[in-house]
Amino acid sequence: MPIAIRPFTSEWIPAVQGLNRRLAAGGVDAALLFPEDPTPAWLPQLPGREIYQEYFLAVDGEHVRGGFILKRQPFWLSGRLKELTFYHGPISEGIIDRSFASIGVLMVRAALKAEPRLFALGMGGVEQPLPLMLKALGWRLDLVPFAFHVHRPAKFFTNVAALNSNPTRRTASRAAAWTGLGGLGVRAVQAARGRMPRPSPEAEAFGAFTGPGSEWIDDLWNAASQDYAMIGARDRITLSVLYPENDARFHRLRVQRGGRPIGWAVVLDTQKNGDRHFGDLRLGSIIDAMARPADAAAVVWAARRFLKARGVDLVISNQSHHAWVSALRSAGFLTGPSNFAFAASKALVAELGVGTVQDVYVNRGDGDGPIHL
Repeated sequence: MPIAIRPFTSEWIPAVQGLNRRLAAGGVDAALLFPEDPTPAWLPQLPGREIYQEYFLAVDGEHVRGGFILKRQPFWLSGRLKELTFYHGPISEGIIDRSFASIGVLMVRAALKAEPRLFALGMGGVEQPLPLMLKALGWRLDLVPFAFHVHRPAKFFTNVAALNSNPTRRTASRAAAWTGLGGLGVRAVQAARGRMPRPSPEAEAFGAFTGPGSEWIDDLWNAASQDYAMIGARDRITLSVLYPENDARFHRLRVQRGGRPIGWAVVLDTQKNGDRHFGDLRLGSIIDAMARPADAAAVVWAARRFLKARGVDLVISNQSHHAWVSALRSAGFLTGPSNFAFAASKALVAELGVGTVQDVYVNRGDGDGPIHL
């Protein structure tokens, strides 16, 4: 019997549980297993909601051999608001049993048949199995640049895994931290890059994207969206779904200049403990932001200064658009290896009609959202 792609409905729960048991027995990390509830915990489909997720299964008779997730969201694309679809979370029994190796391609092709304008994001970089498969299918792949700003160099040198990945690097990093020379060098480079925008921007924390006085957010979206070839909807209703008021992780900042709002940012302040990338650092993240390109530098500067005042050790951000890459540089950020990739289907690339990822606007607020931060 040929494998069929079906929506995940309640009658398939036992079969999905069986798939996960087989995957776990084969050594697959629990974090990669497919959800066992057909209603997504994050972004379920609700009446009137334009941003939501759906689960799909690769069904083989009574068995489930794989699954994937589609996240639907309006995007401003080439001068119009259109629904684009984010392909993520694919898992198949092919990773433990080669007789099911074709399921990964089957799932992507089924998703493309239903939604030709697909994209994927993150994926651990461009050399992982999923992006390599997408590239073989003719998708466009680019890395989204990774930028960082060090506030406490000694903790940075002793905690960042990439600087301590072998004995030689570990010795050099410890020496840089203990002698203070590493801190002097990092601060000198950051200071040489950093240029304070004039007049100086101010960041003010606020509680929710909706409510009295929030009209400026939609005004900003309506004006700034025109400046980007592709950008996910960032009106106040969408933002209230992505960054709900009752989630204490998110710090929402209104950035002003001369008393006039010019942008906003969503940042995280997270104490890491034994993290595989950041050790025990207190990590600040600029996960999302909105402004016209000319005001991007002011927003980045204000967000970084807010996080510094909170006492973080390191601030990081992944931004694709050239104006925001430049904004990070002008705020003193350095660049490092990125494991955050953007993949666009052939249909999306054709409709987009631009050259590189630096023409589109994606960051950690898109795709899966700010996971692992």
